[in-house]
Amino acid sequence: MPSANGTEHEKGFSELNRKYKEAFNSGDVDATLANYTPEGVTVVERGLALGRSGDLREALAGYFRTAQPHVEFEYEHTYVAGDVALVITEWTLEENAPDGGRTSTKGRATDVLVREPGGWRFAIDNRFGSS
Repeated sequence: MPSANGTEHEKGFSELNRKYKEAFNSGDVDATLANYTPEGVTVVERGLALGRSGDLREALAGYFRTAQPHVEFEYEHTYVAGDVALVITEWTLEENAPDGGRTSTKGRATDVLVREPGGWRFAIDNRFGSS
């Protein structure tokens, strides 16, 4: 995980990576949402971001139930300015397909993290990156 600001933040980013994957892959909505700032959003489709407080909770619950997803991701580039970080992430997502099989997709996300007293959290989670 190369960082423009050295390795001082890498431990915190690695901890967020671990906690998020553990929560997401187990289908735990509350634990997944705990990785977001109170105002945090995730882009669920291009042009549509859902907030942690309501819509995202409902969407995740339904998604986890039907898709049974498994995500893997690694931070490729991190840029830190005080308590804000821009993170470029390579990810792979496996999930249930409509035909009953499993599908696998890959992509590059562009995320904004904020450092809070409990560690780094997602303010904006955009799996579609800049495209």
